Amino acid sequence: MSDLRYAIRTLLKSPGFTAIALLTIALGISANTAIFSVVNGVLLRPLPFRDEARLVRVWRPTTDEPHGNHSAGDFLDIQRANRTLDAIAGFRNDVFAVSGRPNEPVQVQGAWVTTDFFDVLGTPAALGRTFTRAQDGGGAGRLVVLSHAAAQQVFGTETEVAGRSLRLNAQQYTVAGVMPPGFQWPEGAQLWILSSKPVPPSPIDVKGVDPLTVRDVNYFEAIARLKPHVTLSEAQNDLHVVAANIRREHAQSSGNRDVQLVPLRDDIVGDVREALLVLQGAVGLVLLIACANVSSLLIARATGRRRELAIRSALGASRLRLINQLLAESFVLGIVGGLLGLLAGSWLTTLLVRILPEGIPRAEAITLDRTVALVTLIASLATGALFGLLPAWQASRANAATDIKQAGDRASGRARGRAALVVVEVALTLVLLVAAGLLTNSFLRLQRVDPGFQPAHVTLATLNLPQSRYATAALQTAVYRRVIEGLSARSELQSVGIGFPGPLRGSNASGTFLIEGRPAPPTRAERPFAHLGSVSGGYFAAMGIPLLSGRTFGSGDREDTPPVTIVSTALARKYWPGENPIGKRLRFDENPKEPWFRVVGVVGDVRQLGLSHAPPPLVYLPYEQFGLPFTNVFVRTALPTSAVTSLLRSQVTSIDPDLPLVDVMTLQSVMDRSVDDPRFRTILIGLFALLALALAAVGVYGLISYSVTQRTREIGIRVALGAQPRQVLAPVIREAVVLAVSGIAIGLVFAFALTRVIASFLFGIGATDPITFVGVSVVLVLVAFLASYIPSRRALRVDPLMALRVE
Repeated sequence: MSDLRYAIRTLLKSPGFTAIALLTIALGISANTAIFSVVNGVLLRPLPFRDEARLVRVWRPTTDEPHGNHSAGDFLDIQRANRTLDAIAGFRNDVFAVSGRPNEPVQVQGAWVTTDFFDVLGTPAALGRTFTRAQDGGGAGRLVVLSHAAAQQVFGTETEVAGRSLRLNAQQYTVAGVMPPGFQWPEGAQLWILSSKPVPPSPIDVKGVDPLTVRDVNYFEAIARLKPHVTLSEAQNDLHVVAANIRREHAQSSGNRDVQLVPLRDDIVGDVREALLVLQGAVGLVLLIACANVSSLLIARATGRRRELAIRSALGASRLRLINQLLAESFVLGIVGGLLGLLAGSWLTTLLVRILPEGIPRAEAITLDRTVALVTLIASLATGALFGLLPAWQASRANAATDIKQAGDRASGRARGRAALVVVEVALTLVLLVAAGLLTNSFLRLQRVDPGFQPAHVTLATLNLPQSRYATAALQTAVYRRVIEGLSARSELQSVGIGFPGPLRGSNASGTFLIEGRPAPPTRAERPFAHLGSVSGGYFAAMGIPLLSGRTFGSGDREDTPPVTIVSTALARKYWPGENPIGKRLRFDENPKEPWFRVVGVVGDVRQLGLSHAPPPLVYLPYEQFGLPFTNVFVRTALPTSAVTSLLRSQVTSIDPDLPLVDVMTLQSVMDRSVDDPRFRTILIGLFALLALALAAVGVYGLISYSVTQRTREIGIRVALGAQPRQVLAPVIREAVVLAVSGIAIGLVFAFALTRVIASFLFGIGATDPITFVGVSVVLVLVAFLASYIPSRRALRVDPLMALRVE
């Protein structure tokens, strides 16, 4: 305790040094605290499920679709035939219209689930009950479970909700229970509706077929719980056998689909894990640079205390005693700086949560909790030891006979120590700057990519039709037709169209097809493949997708007319190279009774899967021949978004007052959101790199200032002997440049190795791009030059007479 009291008194006597050191530590700790809060919330905090290690996502992958969905027939076979799953549940994400209230309908995200859904997850309701096979297996009417937030939104309270009625998609449902706060799975779900069948209801109207035997419509997802003591590999082998049996018995429909198990945590986190760990690594480098800076400050401070330390040594203080006292000062700085960093980190965490991209999973779990606070405390103590050990070791080597008599002599060993720390700072800064440069270059290239459509002056909105009232394709297309006709009659709207899926939002429908006149490949995996879209003729004009040949869809392309299709350039080039695809025919099923679709047009390519992906082969089908209970409405107009929203809502309400219109936004905002993830990574890494650069510049400045102070006598003598300003400046600046070049050389080695970690985040540029590496190196040399120039200029103002009197 005496060492701590002495350390506090000593630090208070040097307020300037103490403030700078604390600020540097707090900057490093706060940034690490904020990023670790995100890492902890997303990657480390337990999921709100019982025994989460036994939970797995069950996918039906193909060579073209790594996360394939389930068909009803295949799912029931998997449920019956497996030997390693405790239970498996199906679910389908959907959006539900909550109406019957004074205000307009509210659209709430949720899921259709089977009876085993909550049993698989193992999370009980906070109020009421969930669905169970025992209670609801024989059919229990229309039941819904609400999230805590949904209960608050709909009823204004989460208590006394169980048993009450709720109007969903124009039908009455009974609330079975309310889930605990924070329960939200699948991601974003706020309510769960019990399916009346052992599989979720299909969004596609399959006429004349038992929905439980359908195998060629893969429309829902599944989650399962492993049996106790069953390993993932054992379960995977079991499901491979089940999948092989399904393929053998239903080769035409199941094709090459397998069954893939993925731990639920890995499935939720996905590709975010790598990005977050890269950010944590980057901010860790910033903390190391801050430690090097503070260590350099402590060495400089110890140099000024040589006389004091030598006297204490002469009076009997052991070297271990001196080290303990000096380390106590470092630990005080580390703890106080850590507490300040924790406070700042709390604010930064709140800011980060607000600006996180929409795709970050488990954002609701991100908070500065006890785990983060404990890790921050440990990091603060470790930081104190890291930046304090070298200065304490060097300072404790005080020699009483020498240091009392020669307190002003240069401490060359300490100078070399500070120089080594500056080299380390420059090397680490180069790694961060190279990463920031690569990500920035990549992001700028991504923004310059042509998406294949014209986003300016286009507004879109999502329209979902409740299956309870629009169960058939005829009813669905009638609504869409009225929407298009009503909006097209408005002169202020340049063009109107509908289409699904939306741009840059991936592909919700894909499949293989046969080409007329060509033999069918022996396996489904070898057949031509395309992503599918259901659109109106006005979709292409509204989106600004160019028609290259043929025609678009017209009013004559209806359900009772010959099927037609429009294909993208990528598909035409791939399957009809050097030929005119107009008039060619394709079919999506081997059954000879199924119709052939005639190609009537070719349009430009669209980067449907994202700006960083090549345009996929696309087949567009008329919405009246390929109907869906959901679509997007696109309007091209110069009107402001608010006016367009009013027009859209008015038109939809005139058709059905219970139909909510959601996700009204501009097409440009869709473009912007599509690059949220790379923008977020680039901004954060860029900020960390700039902070590192500032710290490195301060380190160079401090070292050169110290060097000038130590060489005051030498400089004075040289000036007195007639040395020119250039001759005085050159050795000082040369020292800084040599240090920078040394740090750059070391940093380049690490950068070449470490930047490969971010290779998967780059677009249009390699991880070892020479221009970036050279450019960053030049920037660091210039910064080192500028950081050394100011103290170097101070050397020219040295008075020779005063310098000769020093010491």
